[in-house]
Amino acid sequence: MSRHLVNHEHTCGCGELHLVVIDLQPFERVLAGIRTELRKLGHHMATEAEALAALSAKLDTFMADVRAALAVIAGPDNTLGPDGQAALDALNAKVDAFEAEVGDADGSDTAPV
Repeated sequence: MSRHLVNHEHTCGCGELHLVVIDLQPFERVLAGIRTELRKLGHHMATEAEALAALSAKLDTFMADVRAALAVIAGPDNTLGPDGQAALDALNAKVDAFEAEVGDADGSDTAPV
């Protein structure tokens, strides 16, 4: 049991010296609980950040694969008719819109200042 003696001069006029004993054990238990919860929260936040970073990397890979496939379709060896070109343009527009919707969440598109 953690106890601390505190010398406290009581000013009630009795002229006696009063010793106050404070039991810190309840506070230590509460602080230990708070420390435990903070550790859990820190671990949880790190896990979330790792999961979001992994998802971001997967999305980057997916977008690169889609853009590469579209580049092959539109490449110099392929001749698209008007309908094929319209479909390719519509697909490129969807990819661009999706990329704009996601934005630059990880800051990779923004040059450092």
